[in-house]
Amino acid sequence: MVTDAVLSVPGGGVTEAVVATGKTTGWAFLGNGGAYQRVDATAWKKVAFPGHNGYVNAAAASSPSNVWAAFRPADGGEGAQVDRWNGKKWSVVKSFPGTVTNLSVLGPNDVWAFGGANGGEGVFHFNGRSWAKVSSTLQGGSATSDRNVWAYSGTQLAHYDGRKWTETNVAGLFPASNGGRSAPSLTGVLALAPDNVFATGVGWAGAGGGAAVVLHFNGHRWSRAAAGPAVINSAVTLASDGKGGLWMTSDTHQNYQVLLHYSAGRLVNANEPFMSVASIPGTAEALGGNASPVATAPTVYQYS
Repeated sequence: MVTDAVLSVPGGGVTEAVVATGKTTGWAFLGNGGAYQRVDATAWKKVAFPGHNGYVNAAAASSPSNVWAAFRPADGGEGAQVDRWNGKKWSVVKSFPGTVTNLSVLGPNDVWAFGGANGGEGVFHFNGRSWAKVSSTLQGGSATSDRNVWAYSGTQLAHYDGRKWTETNVAGLFPASNGGRSAPSLTGVLALAPDNVFATGVGWAGAGGGAAVVLHFNGHRWSRAAAGPAVINSAVTLASDGKGGLWMTSDTHQNYQVLLHYSAGRLVNANEPFMSVASIPGTAEALGGNASPVATAPTVYQYS
């Protein structure tokens, strides 16, 4: 695996979110509200963005001219705004009372937003004209179509088939308690196909966190794919590695961000301080955004 820095912006700080829209196109969102567009393999340009004094904590796209970002203010407030790039400029599409934790962008008129309500619970769908609340109890999630939407709450995984939600409790798939006081909980889900869905979570946790856990759905049932190092949150962002595995950024008990990699039954620390990660469409490559608060420059790296 080769890692190359493809964007470095003077001024210090972190790269809060990245999204790839093609093999050499995409976006990087910095902690100071800056938005940088990748226009080819080596060139990036700063673009005016409607969010200021805050950060983008989720971004997704269906094409270079249909990019969506969820912006959260830096003052500790729970509100969020969802912005869209139409190929020419960014504009505010929707404001939510709570933080939007995930976006699935299926097309210009087909977007799923997860979170958004006060307390972090909610699933919302945009059909090009209006937003509809599809759930008020579920949290972050992922969708591959309007009939294949996944979300979670606690240890419940829920699937939406376009008409109703069907829930499955996966508490029994977490490792047995080793004395930790905090019960297992899900922290993320990534749907890649109807028969290929990953979920992540944290096992029984003590002061040092709990084991990062990866679950997998094969179209019929959920199973535990792997358990790995101790973390506080095992899914700040999730991305396919293009080879049947999974990238995930995580928080450790020391408040550091790390990059974990799942492949063939093993979950290991990739030893990269990343805040965000995104697959590059049509490849087994990815973009990663640095998370070091003492970095000399916000940086985006490309894995190949």
